[in-house]
Amino acid sequence: MCDRVADHEIGLMSASQKAAPEQLDPFRKIIATHCTRDAWSAEMTSCLLRTATLAEGDACGKYLTPQQASAFQADGQAALENLDAGSAK
Repeated sequence: MCDRVADHEIGLMSASQKAAPEQLDPFRKIIATHCTRDAWSAEMTSCLLRTATLAEGDACGKYLTPQQASAFQADGQAALENLDAGSAK
């Protein structure tokens, strides 16, 4: 289930940001890892799978505990900074 969620979210990211799939691999790993390791609820995964845009996915955050949300956001921000650093070279 978590791999499906990660693939779905990456599909939305690549469609909206026109990023190359290989650039989004770190994000795919972060989504799948946190979904699995942090035991995201069925409500969270179902909500994400129903989204058609990244903005819709933001509303799914209500299904995460504060600890799950902060861990996911921290890793996502770090990956974003790495992506930005790589594109600045």
